Amino acid sequence: MTEIKKDELLDLKKWQRFFFMLIYGAALNFVVGILFFLIAIQFLFYLFTSNTNEQLKSVHHWLQDFFNDALDFLSFNTNSKPWPFKGGKESSDSSEEEVIDAEEVIEVDAEELDSSDNQA
Repeated sequence: MTEIKKDELLDLKKWQRFFFMLIYGAALNFVVGILFFLIAIQFLFYLFTSNTNEQLKSVHHWLQDFFNDALDFLSFNTNSKPWPFKGGKESSDSSEEEVIDAEEVIEVDAEELDSSDNQA
């Protein structure tokens, strides 16, 4: 038989992963309930208006992405933790674009003020 090494059992990274697995397992249980609730609400929107609610779709999509990421982490398909530890490249890219656009607007406003002061 192989001998169990004490260092393997006391590895802090393994116990941290176990802790996060417990948290994400409980979160998945909670998210499944929320997803079914959103499905029921979306059906009611569809039943009465024959249209779906776009805000509910976006929330459902975000929860579904979290569910998939957490399930990948729990099943050891990936070592990266889901939200809030997952880096949001999409959200950071869009926020950088908004900052650039805001700076451009400020520059245009400042130029217009300078030219109007010179004319007066």
